[in-house]
Amino acid sequence: MAVLAQEPDWATRVFKLVATRADGTTELGSAVPLGGERLVTNCHVLRQAAHIEVHLGDTVRQALTDQRDAYRDMCFLTLHGLGAAPMAMIAVGETRVGLEVMAVGYPAGELAIGKGRIVGLHRCECDGGKIIQTSAAFDRGASGGGLFDRQGRLVGVLTFKAKAGGNFHFALPAGWLRHAAVFSGEASAGEESFWERPGRESGYFLAACDLGAQRKWQPLARLAREWTQQEPNNPEAWMALGRALKGLGRNEAAVAPLQRVLLLDSTHAEAKWAVEELEFDLGRSLAEPDSL
Repeated sequence: MAVLAQEPDWATRVFKLVATRADGTTELGSAVPLGGERLVTNCHVLRQAAHIEVHLGDTVRQALTDQRDAYRDMCFLTLHGLGAAPMAMIAVGETRVGLEVMAVGYPAGELAIGKGRIVGLHRCECDGGKIIQTSAAFDRGASGGGLFDRQGRLVGVLTFKAKAGGNFHFALPAGWLRHAAVFSGEASAGEESFWERPGRESGYFLAACDLGAQRKWQPLARLAREWTQQEPNNPEAWMALGRALKGLGRNEAAVAPLQRVLLLDSTHAEAKWAVEELEFDLGRSLAEPDSL
């Protein structure tokens, strides 16, 4: 695996955040400095917060809320006197399935780095990019932290994960930060985000990822077939169908939807690897003599 020419000082790229509610309870989170006095984190971390602290090494400072978009779960903070350097972000169009990434945040209040790759890019009714699914693991407290590529550029903002863990960790795309000017400063931090809304309101991908994480292949196959009918040009819909059929042991049937993924997105590394694996297994089974 490629490594950074010089490992960044992650403690200066991602900060620990503690939000205290009026009743005295706290929520641990993370925040990414974007440059100057501005930080970004998740709105769900700040929900009902009466006091927000940012930990900079041994120093604890109070942050103030700024713009927020509860639906996208992206909230901005001001930390007076910070003077952070501008955060380098991945270029438009470079975020792709298969890209090696690192999830940096403060689960349980301690700095942690999870390494992995992007395994899916999901559409959302939000402008500025697709929801990033990654195998780079993170846990509670890392929400609001950063997803970085191997060059140290910000790819996304860590947000939520499936209870089962695995490859089902998600980040908001850095492209949403470029659309900050259209965010509504009137939105309430108490509103639900797109991923907290149940059923189809969240889009098919959340339901599909939940079924995949639980290895419920038959329900996933039914959902994925409906998804491909509703969104026939969405590669992740066909990817879900291919995974479900493979999980059911229907390897031959799984090849066609996975090849459809590659027709829609020729750079989709997960689909390429899955097709190669299936073709190898199918070729091996055809070459083996029948047992008597």
